[in-house]
Amino acid sequence: MPLLPISSPSTISACRELPLRPSDIFICSYPKSGTTWTQHIVLTLLLADRKYKIAASTPCDSDAGKDDLAYNHVSDYAPFFEIDAHWQSSPSTNSTKVLADSVRENHDRLGRRVFNTHLRWDMLPKRREVDGSTPQNDDKEGNDDVNTGPSDDNDSYIHKERPQCGKFIYVTRNQIDVVASFYHHLSNQIEGTYTDTFETFLRDWMDGKIPFGSSLHHLIGFAGGFADNLYDTSRGHDDIGDDESTGVTDQPLLLLSYEKMKSNLRTEVLRIISFLNLTHIPSHVLEEEILPSFGFSSMKNNIEKFQPKSVGWLNGFQFLRKGVTGDGRRLLLNRSTNNSGGGKEEGESSELMVAYNDWVEREEYRSKISNVLRGDCYEDCREVFLSVVEK
Repeated sequence: MPLLPISSPSTISACRELPLRPSDIFICSYPKSGTTWTQHIVLTLLLADRKYKIAASTPCDSDAGKDDLAYNHVSDYAPFFEIDAHWQSSPSTNSTKVLADSVRENHDRLGRRVFNTHLRWDMLPKRREVDGSTPQNDDKEGNDDVNTGPSDDNDSYIHKERPQCGKFIYVTRNQIDVVASFYHHLSNQIEGTYTDTFETFLRDWMDGKIPFGSSLHHLIGFAGGFADNLYDTSRGHDDIGDDESTGVTDQPLLLLSYEKMKSNLRTEVLRIISFLNLTHIPSHVLEEEILPSFGFSSMKNNIEKFQPKSVGWLNGFQFLRKGVTGDGRRLLLNRSTNNSGGGKEEGESSELMVAYNDWVEREEYRSKISNVLRGDCYEDCREVFLSVVEK
């Protein structure tokens, strides 16, 4: 699986072996699926819950009850998990990496660890921290190739090892919108600019040659996690249950859809609140202050909080570009392999759309999802995973 040049094999290995804590939160997605939006939502909710929890436990006239913790950038408290800059050599041994001091200091201020990541499910940590130390990895099955960017051969990305603790939020998005947004992103960044045509980018993306590899493999891998959405309590950790102090509930994974967030954001935000067991946010604050801040226009007006710090843009490109659904379909219909730009009538298929549909069929995506998530109990989850490849 191709990785970004800012992610070394040793960092990917450190990511997989990070000892988990019950209060850890991972915001997971394939690139351009709504990651930054979800980061903003999760951090805003965490900070609000923290603020009102502290206020409720102290006298009204006490300064101790005031909590003004805020973030200037979403990466302050939800850093990009798999980049080298967020890791450093262990003080005890140069052969092992630990989280960078700056990351640990910000997480200490927040009171819990939050990360955003584009790694696949099989590449994420699963073992719980034991007395502040790294857990013993006594089950090597399926882990041998994750350290250097694992292979996509033989469906090895379908990995069903249960996490022992932690919270994982997975965000999906229609794949045609994903590839359109990813193209605009990579072709407009100053460093590492993608200079070829969209038609070539689409084929490179379908072939898994773009950073983070095949988006379908990413989706199927996480579907494997949802197929066994339970904590691993086989190693003596019997305290995995509803616990407000750690933010742990009985399932490690929450599935979000970009399209559902666009159509009914309030409902999806309430699902996040329930999943993270956030119980101190007053309803009027949520409705009047918090939810409006999640709108695209509000985020665009505060672009400095969300624009990647390490990326410069060409020609005044905006990282928060449109925030809509269906833009990718229009792009595929209005492009042809000769790059003439001639549009298609509604209902027609461009050569690119045909190539995309052939790719989905060739990868057997629908049958793999239906097989991994078989049974009535997975109907809602299965529907989300299947909907992302529809035109």
